[in-house]
Amino acid sequence: MNLNLMSKNNGYNHNISDFTEKHYRYLIKTAKKNYLFEPFTAKTKLPHVLWRHDVDFSMHRASSLAKIENKLGVKTTYFLKLHSEFYNLFEKSIFEKVLKIIEFGHNIGLHFEHHFYNNNKKKLEENLRSEKKILEKIFSVDVKVFSFDSPTLSNALNVSDNKISSMVNAYGQRIKNNYHYCTDSNGYWRFERLADVLESREYPYLHILTHPGWWQKNPMKPRQRVERCVKHRGLETLKIYDKILKETGRKNIG
Repeated sequence: MNLNLMSKNNGYNHNISDFTEKHYRYLIKTAKKNYLFEPFTAKTKLPHVLWRHDVDFSMHRASSLAKIENKLGVKTTYFLKLHSEFYNLFEKSIFEKVLKIIEFGHNIGLHFEHHFYNNNKKKLEENLRSEKKILEKIFSVDVKVFSFDSPTLSNALNVSDNKISSMVNAYGQRIKNNYHYCTDSNGYWRFERLADVLESREYPYLHILTHPGWWQKNPMKPRQRVERCVKHRGLETLKIYDKILKETGRKNIG
């Protein structure tokens, strides 16, 4: 099956076959040759990359990428949601996976759902501060950066402040003006293919956004990847139910 799908709108090659763990290792190794991996608070003038993961629908995939990065000796930033429809940070298995990501030395950021609230500027600052404190309390970390989730839904890209509520804004004007941006949003390369950007060494400062759910062991179309994550979560929940009934000696009537 040819997974390098062509868009009917513009003929752009989406390179769907890129989105495997094998290719991800190649990207990290290529980036590591020419760039430092830095947090969003970086002040170095040396060529570096701000590599961020917006964890939208799979903490399991995030855990897998964090493990790959740890083996390759790099640290990135994982942005977590408090209102996700796909995972719950208070759930034991999810909580433990986040702790493992932190144990690997990766940074934790807040993936803030601006559209969840009716935000004016004052409320935006209050809600950011509140979610920052919750995330810090749950995982005993300092949250120094946030990214907006689905920023086009709420015009959040118009919020260009470099810092809000003591956190770096990943979409702030300073980062926009000084870093070349590359993203895999919606399961394909939105602007440029990341391998091409890294291999060219054209840009000294990179802001790379990847979403762990897109990166699987084998190439799959984007919606199939989401289906896989959702179905896996459902099956795991059923296993918990079956285990509870077995441990309590109750009948499991199917």
